[in-house]
Amino acid sequence: MKKTIINIFAMTGITLVALSTIALLYKATFLCLETVFQALGVNILIYAGIKLISRIEISLTLVETGIKFVYAVILVLIFGNLFSWYNSLSIPVLIAFTFFVLIVCELLDMLSIKTKVKEINDLIRNDF
Repeated sequence: MKKTIINIFAMTGITLVALSTIALLYKATFLCLETVFQALGVNILIYAGIKLISRIEISLTLVETGIKFVYAVILVLIFGNLFSWYNSLSIPVLIAFTFFVLIVCELLDMLSIKTKVKEINDLIRNDF
């Protein structure tokens, strides 16, 4: 549970940094506070859905990754309409933004796994 909460907040942090970068490119002067909570809510749903998709254990990694991406994009597009995100961002920018955030989160997850594997290997070496 602790790891899940940390991952959701990390995903939201990455989302907000990426969103702030896009806002700078659009010469925006502020970021609405409600956007932070909207992003958190959507990230919770994305994270939960991705974990459920991972439990299905699809044998083709590329297909599983594609399903996760499509799921996340659909959620972002639905909530983009509900939260009026299209007033400030176009759909292609929102999709690219979603892709970027998911890639960064996946890379961080791989680094975490790599660290755990190294720790396990070190423990195994110490036992012999």
